[in-house]
Amino acid sequence: MKILLVGASGYATGYVKTLIEMSDPDIVWEGIVDPYYSVCTNKNEIDAKGIPVYDTMDEFYEHHSADLAIICTPPLLHKEQSICALSHGSFVLCEKPVAPTFDDAKEMLDAEKRYGKWIAIGYQWSFSDAIQDLKSDILSGRFGKPQSLKTAVSWPRSLDYYGRSTKWGGRISKNGTLVLDSIASNACAHYLHNMLFVLGESMDKSADISELCGQCFRANDIENFDTCVFKITTDKDVPLYFIASHATKDQRDPEFVYSFEAAKVIYTQSDSPDVIAVFNNGEEICYGNPFKETFKKIFDCIDAVKNNTTPICTVETAMPHAKIIQRTYNEIPITEFPKELVCFNEAENRIFVQGLFEKIYEAYASESMLSYNI
Repeated sequence: MKILLVGASGYATGYVKTLIEMSDPDIVWEGIVDPYYSVCTNKNEIDAKGIPVYDTMDEFYEHHSADLAIICTPPLLHKEQSICALSHGSFVLCEKPVAPTFDDAKEMLDAEKRYGKWIAIGYQWSFSDAIQDLKSDILSGRFGKPQSLKTAVSWPRSLDYYGRSTKWGGRISKNGTLVLDSIASNACAHYLHNMLFVLGESMDKSADISELCGQCFRANDIENFDTCVFKITTDKDVPLYFIASHATKDQRDPEFVYSFEAAKVIYTQSDSPDVIAVFNNGEEICYGNPFKETFKKIFDCIDAVKNNTTPICTVETAMPHAKIIQRTYNEIPITEFPKELVCFNEAENRIFVQGLFEKIYEAYASESMLSYNI
């Protein structure tokens, strides 16, 4: 099996490491496409492997073929590059998010059908044993009907985060193309998507949304928002709550409470690595760490190509998340945090809002919106 990697820097270094360490003689790392390869942090290791490198996918496909193309580039390139790979006969593992907009995702779905190949979307929690086992129990009715799901994340980010090499961080658009990069579409997309994923009517489906309301705030000097609160209702009338920020003073890793008739499923990464279900009668089930084997998605996609099956998370699975992002852009205005509350942490080169961290977790506890006077 021949593999192409598109993008070799940033988050893609994890893919590089996994591919370098892969010992299966039937798997050949056929090439890399990255116009910025000269500054790739893993360049020496890649060169030692003798991997051919090209600036464009068209150049690669002039000389090679690939059974699986892994796309790990900025989201505004996902649609174009995924469809290019399909058109050259490759299956695709595309990093999350699927694409900037729901309309882009629809074009990718149409291309899957046109070329008869799948595009897997790299939401690693969807590929994790912990989340898949949890979803299987939800589908079996083990917990009873879902009542509500909520998630919170406080992940401060530095100014360097928004100054990434190709200057797309925090952008709404670039060169006339929608980017819609935000905390909800990128860094914390996994945790928003996961609520939809576990409520899907089958293992490869996500719940759709019927209603969305929310708030978007901005402290950093960016186009898009760095803080958001969403109240979402799924097509099955299950309420979802999501709150996240890159502009807090303190870090608190992802946590959630998924409430069902017979149990609550709890995850607090800052306290424990495991997802735990606690039943009303006191019984507990430990599902394990959803971050274990982050790049299991590669091996699942390789197995799917070999066995002529379809991975568990595809474009269709990821489309409800894309719908939230597009509707947010169309429907929810961005509010500036009061200037007198915005501070600069010089040691860590980042912006934070006074009192925001505390307000986020007060809001999370009561599933409420943030007050403007933070």
